[in-house]
Amino acid sequence: MVNDFIYVKPEEEGLSSKQIIKFIDLIEEYKINLHSFMMVRRGKIVAESYYPPFHKDFAHRLYSSSKTFVAMAIGKLIEEGRIKLDDKLVDFFPEFLEREQDLYMQECTVENALTMSVPILTDSYFKPREKANDPLTYYKDWTWTFFNCHKSLKPAGTIFNYNTSGTFLLSVLVEKLTGKTFLEYLRPVFDKIGIRKDIWCVKSPDGYAWGGSGVVCTTQDFAKFAELIMYKGNYKGEQVLPREYMELATSKRVYSVTANDYTLKKALGYGYQIWIQKTGFALLGMGCQVAFCFPDKEFLFVCTGDTQSTSDDCDPDKVYSFVKEQIYETIQENPLEKNEQDYTQLQNRLKSLHLPLGFGEKSSRYMEEYNGVKYRLNANPMGWKWLQFDFNGEQGVLTYENERGVKKIAFGFEKYVKSTFPETHYYGKQVDVPSNREFDCICSASWVEDRKILLRVYIIDTSLGNCFMTFGFKKDQIGVYMSKKAEFFMDEYSGYACGKISIS
Repeated sequence: MVNDFIYVKPEEEGLSSKQIIKFIDLIEEYKINLHSFMMVRRGKIVAESYYPPFHKDFAHRLYSSSKTFVAMAIGKLIEEGRIKLDDKLVDFFPEFLEREQDLYMQECTVENALTMSVPILTDSYFKPREKANDPLTYYKDWTWTFFNCHKSLKPAGTIFNYNTSGTFLLSVLVEKLTGKTFLEYLRPVFDKIGIRKDIWCVKSPDGYAWGGSGVVCTTQDFAKFAELIMYKGNYKGEQVLPREYMELATSKRVYSVTANDYTLKKALGYGYQIWIQKTGFALLGMGCQVAFCFPDKEFLFVCTGDTQSTSDDCDPDKVYSFVKEQIYETIQENPLEKNEQDYTQLQNRLKSLHLPLGFGEKSSRYMEEYNGVKYRLNANPMGWKWLQFDFNGEQGVLTYENERGVKKIAFGFEKYVKSTFPETHYYGKQVDVPSNREFDCICSASWVEDRKILLRVYIIDTSLGNCFMTFGFKKDQIGVYMSKKAEFFMDEYSGYACGKISIS
């Protein structure tokens, strides 16, 4: 099992070093922004790598893969006889029932929340306060919103609809019944399989562990947990999670296609906070926090990343197809013949991985025209008053002033520069509570045209997110477009702006 951290050559476990290289080539070709990956067979690690500045001790946000941790805590509660799958959610939360609940919500069960088939159609805590002066202000008491902010639109248990609020409510239930967060409650299991003590979870505004999205841990810990799921709760012959529950959790409990959308996430159904695949099942988190479990070949693939900027976060589908075609379908039952040359080449590749580059050029013949030039901007959604680029060889600094003062973002041309993002009001360990510090970030720039710069900023902190900024120059004018993909932050880095060279 992964807890033992036995590293072997791929060929010893029926995998080909050459095929793993082909997988890496595809990830690089499609510019998929992975941060790490691990390949495990029969509990032995055949490949593991981290894309600098990420490393094996980096605690990475798992986003929706957190949901499976909550589901396992629910299974443990069921095993202990504290709850049942058909228990009604309203019976556990009478203090939050401000209004009379309709029949659909009265009938909503623990299992309905596990299978994303609750009566409401959206994450309840995203609904703006009806009487708030600021339309971007959201309810802070997330538990209360589940029962009071949305009208039920379907009988519980009939139709699948992805809903993180239901998962969050289950994590609150664990906390309410045990006095511990779902991670604390699972600690005996974690100790058994070797998950580190420093795994933690972001809190909701009302102070509960955000079970739907907030788990933060290392890639190795993610792999240990996913492997336990793949073996249906069995660790070295000991059933540390209830077998009957695990059989249900890892099988199709609900049909999950509700439109003409046959993607990896929806085509084959949903278990208990687990996506079903043709060849097994998967844990899927926003931004490519992914664990693909292939029980028939005892093969596990785990990765972290930030692919939020891609259309519909489609990169998990690509990664799955690459893993399935290049690795899974080529696995042999018995060891392969040793090939030292291929193995050495693989090790060299694993040690030299880098985040996606190749978006443009390192320089432009016109770059000195814009070096140190200050542009005064017209009123814009970002609240930027002016901006200025300063170039120094293969690096540069973007300086600008917004409503919170003068800011600087350092970048490299076709290379990443690590620094901090110049805002301190984004949430840290608890949503809606400012961290009062700048988040770690990396930034790379490219000349995508002779007179146009693309700046790519990635937040690599408690939260993950990115902002792509395009700056186009024309005589004494500048045009700016910013697009951000980050949940609950960087909202003020989105939109268009224009301006002219400042003569003052």
